[in-house]
Amino acid sequence: MMPDPPQDPRPGDVIAGYRVESRIGRGGMGVVHLAEHQTLRRRAALKIIAPELAEDSDFRERFLREARIAATLTHPNVVTVYDAGEIDGLLFIAMQYVPGPDLAAILREERRLGPYRVLDIARQIAAALDTAHGHGLIHRDVKPANVLIDGRHAYLTDFGLTKDRGSASLTRAGEVVGTTHYLAPEQVDGREVDGRADVYALACMIFHTLSGEVPFPRDNDMAVLYAHLHDDPPKLSERRQGLPPGLDAVIEKAMDKLAERRFSTCEELILAARVVIDSFGPLSESSASSRRPSAVGRSVPPYGSMPTDPPGSVPLTGDASSVYTLTGVVGPGGARAIVLLASLDAGSRAAARVAIAQRFEILEASAIDEALSLARERRPDVVLVSAAAAPAIASALRGDAVTRDTKIVLLGPGRETGRRQVAAIGADDALATPFSPLQLQVKLRRLLGSGAVAG
Repeated sequence: MMPDPPQDPRPGDVIAGYRVESRIGRGGMGVVHLAEHQTLRRRAALKIIAPELAEDSDFRERFLREARIAATLTHPNVVTVYDAGEIDGLLFIAMQYVPGPDLAAILREERRLGPYRVLDIARQIAAALDTAHGHGLIHRDVKPANVLIDGRHAYLTDFGLTKDRGSASLTRAGEVVGTTHYLAPEQVDGREVDGRADVYALACMIFHTLSGEVPFPRDNDMAVLYAHLHDDPPKLSERRQGLPPGLDAVIEKAMDKLAERRFSTCEELILAARVVIDSFGPLSESSASSRRPSAVGRSVPPYGSMPTDPPGSVPLTGDASSVYTLTGVVGPGGARAIVLLASLDAGSRAAARVAIAQRFEILEASAIDEALSLARERRPDVVLVSAAAAPAIASALRGDAVTRDTKIVLLGPGRETGRRQVAAIGADDALATPFSPLQLQVKLRRLLGSGAVAG
């Protein structure tokens, strides 16, 4: 005779030293109860794993292993794991109790959120994810229901508990709804994943919170999975009026079908989004439907207008936003111009990608030796180099017959980008950080000359 399955805990039951008070939620993996540790008098969220999962020995082994890994994560935006194990046939995990609602509940009530609020929440979740990736842990289930909000503070929960779950597990009852909408293509295919799957999911969540809709609203789960694999990323500008059109390019990159073409970290995604929003000018948190003068008093161009260009220059063209694109930029030989990003910080890399990724070929190098090797091999038209690495890179480029004519732009804080510093290292120009996409575009246009811009 098969043993009876363990009963769902009731108020007053004690499990692993925790006295159950009330049920506070249910998800695809089980039921969550509010409980109090009898010795420490500390409240916790006690999740009891669904029996059909707990009875799977492979799942149980993975669950306990990942719970141990998750317990090692120490981050202000990660829900702390207190304890996990199996007792009386029940598989459980005790976690930090966050009294606020989850983001899914907030979206059900408000439908969509303002851009600055979304950016603040996403920034905190991105920091939590990147920390986990640094520990070798991939979340694989980033979605609004796994983001808890307590005032201005956002927490990511269920860390690591979905790692190693194959695509077949998507068919379990209760696991498809609310999960398929944020799955990276490689997860749908059952291929090996890394942290960039979480980048994709975070972009889906940002899209949802800004637009009020999931990226691929379809009639059934199979259609959603097909869309993740084959359909182009949607455009935020078509789902919600008044948002910076440049966000379309950010979402498109973060949701690229190929992981290697996405942002390499969640931080880079957030930095790119912030660059677009900041350069667009102040936005209304409620409707984001109109542009207002910026904080420094200059007028912000309305949709359909462009800033005045210097005499003799070629106008910038593109989507009528404050993040403009250079059209048809070519190098001396007629090929698309190449820009090398050398030893730049994450913020500068993100700003550069937003500004020029559509029209330039971008090379990236984090180390000085790598930058020099790429410069000699690919002969970029412009090298954007950090202030710290500029002396070594500029000296090597100027001393090499192949690269001596390469344009060099020094990037760094204002005190490190003055004329004296530019002249001392032999650079052609400088740009103070942080910079807007428009500033970089104008700088590159001047360096390459109006004859280098076609169309």
